[in-house]
Amino acid sequence: MDRAQVISSKIKNDLTLIEETIVKTLVGGEKRLGETALATLKAGGKRLRPALLLIAGQVGSYDLEKLVPAAAAVELIHMASLVHDDILDGAETRRGIPTVNSLWGDQIAVTTGDFLFAHAFVLLAKIGEPRVTDLACSAALALSLGELHQMQTAFKSDQSLNDYLSKIFNKTAILFSASCEIGALLSGASVDEIRRLAEYGENLGMAFQIYDDILDIEGRTDELGKPIGIDLKDGTMTMPIIYALEETGGDTRLCSVIENTAPSEREVDDAIQLILSTNAIERTKREARKYAQLAIDAVKHISSKEAQTDLTAIGKFVVARYN
Repeated sequence: MDRAQVISSKIKNDLTLIEETIVKTLVGGEKRLGETALATLKAGGKRLRPALLLIAGQVGSYDLEKLVPAAAAVELIHMASLVHDDILDGAETRRGIPTVNSLWGDQIAVTTGDFLFAHAFVLLAKIGEPRVTDLACSAALALSLGELHQMQTAFKSDQSLNDYLSKIFNKTAILFSASCEIGALLSGASVDEIRRLAEYGENLGMAFQIYDDILDIEGRTDELGKPIGIDLKDGTMTMPIIYALEETGGDTRLCSVIENTAPSEREVDDAIQLILSTNAIERTKREARKYAQLAIDAVKHISSKEAQTDLTAIGKFVVARYN
């Protein structure tokens, strides 16, 4: 099952307008940056954030004139953050496709990320809704703070679960939440429904990121389009690692891999096997399922049955995809 199977044909059709808007936006700028930015777009992705924005836009008046540029903008913000993440991680591929930094170097990649951010806010400015721009700005700022927090805590094994949850809220959940809230705002939804949709997005984003972190331990390279164990290599503490350390009493072998700035492949593989030998993965999946259920519960009583159906299906999809 993939994302395309869990949303309505109406939203799938309108997502093509988002893609067209992004392409038109990027090719209209500087030639080299347009090329590198389009390479990021062509690398694919779930387009989940713009889909959520469109779905939330069904709660009130479904105005594509405003929803399309807003949805394109949140995807551009997401793309920009991925380009910058790849630079910081030294990633050579994403979804099996060479990254911008691996093809053109870090300097061009940094500028490409800035280019994507700039175009996102040009699109938002044209909508003329200050509150929408504020939400997008706050989400973009949170992405930066989340990445900074991750850099500052890299290779440190003495991190708490709250540290981890704070990082993934900034890095993932807040843009999910902003996408839903922006869609609801632009549709003229009620204050209560805007709150419910923002809550849905936040909890869905938390579940989504937790499951991604599980995949880095028990996934397969051919499924992910990148090697597993990246978090261990980068010294990034995730929920499965935190639970594994808790269950093993702070196993020195696992700590040494996390704290090592250049662990060997054998050391990373051994650390993965150690984590898998504990109950950490199942405990982490339970936490992710809790967040997914909180998301589904948040939209049980929204007025649009179409939106409720799609959002519930996406919440269930996030769980089913990883179990």
